[in-house]
Amino acid sequence: MNSLVFLILIILSSPLQGERDLVIVRQKVLVSGTTSLGKFNCDYTKVGSFDTLKVNSTKAGHSLSFQIPIRDFSCGNFILNSDFRSTLKADVYPFAEVKVNNLRQKSGKIYCHLFLDLAGKSLEFPDFILEKHKDGLAGNLCLDFVALGLSPPKKLGGLIKVEDQLDLQLLLGM
Repeated sequence: MNSLVFLILIILSSPLQGERDLVIVRQKVLVSGTTSLGKFNCDYTKVGSFDTLKVNSTKAGHSLSFQIPIRDFSCGNFILNSDFRSTLKADVYPFAEVKVNNLRQKSGKIYCHLFLDLAGKSLEFPDFILEKHKDGLAGNLCLDFVALGLSPPKKLGGLIKVEDQLDLQLLLGM
């Protein structure tokens, strides 16, 4: 019994719950949605920059911030790329910005404060969940065009429509 209590105390006081560093070497953003013809995926990946995020830090100022040129999103072909850029008003808002800070671990999950600036709209998610994956941390967010101040695109007089919901996945690779 004493050894069981001792083991529980060791587990609870392990450095997993204390402050620790995560070295981020890759940022990926995947935007997916559905049209009346099927699904689409547009992604952006930035590799090679190194940033360190602190988990459970009591000090302020530890954040990861990166800008995404809207023109660098790849949707699979030039028509979808053009439609995506047009929908996000890339000529007026050429960059999206993602900022992640205040990482904290609770109950096996990592929570953060996520700021997203997209198409001229600033959105804030104070308890965004990042889950551990083999490649790093990943979180999912459902947005709609109204929240972004945009209207879903239509083509061919409304025969081809994009559903109002967009799924955004953020991957921070370690």
